Amino acid sequence: MDIKALAEALDAFVPEIMEHCGTPGLSIALGVGSEVALARAYGLADLAGGRAMTVETVGPTGSDCKPYTGVAAMQLVERGLIGQDDPIEEHIRVVNPHGQRPITLRDLLTHRSGLGIGMGNWDRVPPPPLGEHLRRVLETGRSDAYGGTLVPFWSGPVGERYQYSNVGIAVVGQLVELLNPDGVTFSEWVARHVFAPLAMGSTVFPRAQHPDFVPEELLARRSTGYATLPGLCLPLPQLYPGDYPAGSALSTPSDHVRFVLALLNGGSLGSGTILEPATAEQMITAQASGGTLAGPNPDLSIGLVFNVFGGEHPYIGHGGEYPWGWSHFTRGWTGDRVALVISANQHDLGDLGLSDRPSHAAARLVAEVVTAWVHGADPRPLRRPAAARGYLAGLLVGDRLTTRLGIGSQPAPEDIARIADGAVVPENWDWAEFRRAVGEVRLTAQPLRDNAETVRREVPAHELALLKRQLGVPGLGGLMAPGK
Repeated sequence: MDIKALAEALDAFVPEIMEHCGTPGLSIALGVGSEVALARAYGLADLAGGRAMTVETVGPTGSDCKPYTGVAAMQLVERGLIGQDDPIEEHIRVVNPHGQRPITLRDLLTHRSGLGIGMGNWDRVPPPPLGEHLRRVLETGRSDAYGGTLVPFWSGPVGERYQYSNVGIAVVGQLVELLNPDGVTFSEWVARHVFAPLAMGSTVFPRAQHPDFVPEELLARRSTGYATLPGLCLPLPQLYPGDYPAGSALSTPSDHVRFVLALLNGGSLGSGTILEPATAEQMITAQASGGTLAGPNPDLSIGLVFNVFGGEHPYIGHGGEYPWGWSHFTRGWTGDRVALVISANQHDLGDLGLSDRPSHAAARLVAEVVTAWVHGADPRPLRRPAAARGYLAGLLVGDRLTTRLGIGSQPAPEDIARIADGAVVPENWDWAEFRRAVGEVRLTAQPLRDNAETVRREVPAHELALLKRQLGVPGLGGLMAPGK
């Protein structure tokens, strides 16, 4: 795989993606085999001061740090200090009132404990020590989202179904703190036994991202986070999660990608080891089928914390948000031993659904480019942006004037000329490509199939993903559905 071609593709696509999604700054790291093969940063880490985003800029991982907590717990399993299927109530009083059996570590790491979804128990001041925080939360038995009125604290019996839980991962962190043989805090154990072996020198997992808990030098490198809405970037006040083992880490993409590579390489990277090979494999292998997860994706399962996806190029994934200013994205292709990490100083405020929020959409669009490269395609754009938009719009117009309505003849040249004469188009627009595409819509007995072939040939999937969003048709099917 040509890493130079990927770098050129990212340099071409990422500024467009950021402009479309309103993302202030974005940092990317790609790991291949056992090395960080590529690191890129774009945009600004701080808008007011004009500070550039760099590959050394530190950002909150949000929930993307949950796998750190999972690894720390599995290190205790390897030491015989707790079993995956041991009841945790021997150490922490966490009892599901719905039964049907005690909660185990495996239940917590696969989000099947019965604990309901929550926001993370945030506040404007740093939280108390973890044990004190969890005692209060568990005794109260009330979700934090909208004061407990939105979702139940307990969603059902143990093991019944997948239910993503920040409190559940915080309980895992407390187990690490109580049972680790060094007798240190959760944060110190992870620093010693996860970050240090992997030379993750820009990563910490503090109780709070606050000067009392984070080195000054690291906080100085942190980006400014922005809550966004169309045309708005708002630097909202700092918040702190009480469920901090579920979301309070700081890292760089290059550091985090080393962590993912270690798991893809059997628990080791270079001379550093964090897990035995069998344990590392278990973390990134499906432990529960996709039928247990919310959503319709049949290729999606849950490993230990990680989401696990099948297909020709299977991969693991996770992601995170830190309210209200940052988002984080991870994907690791298990067979290809390639890892991608993306950090952005953006957390969109719109209720658009997780994948459609601009902060998430930016990372997913970048991942489309990298996915094309992993699959062996040349990810560099086939056309200039203006030409690509003009071509796709032309295909749409050609389809709408012919096959969509069952009309069996192409529009006349004078019709296309009238479109151009009366149109309002972006500044960067290519009428030649538009006209060409209108005429390439095929009027055959199988127009959907034959026109989809045109799309596959002329608009690679990773380009199409961005173009559809730019033209305001992200859910477009039929003619614009390559692969069907």
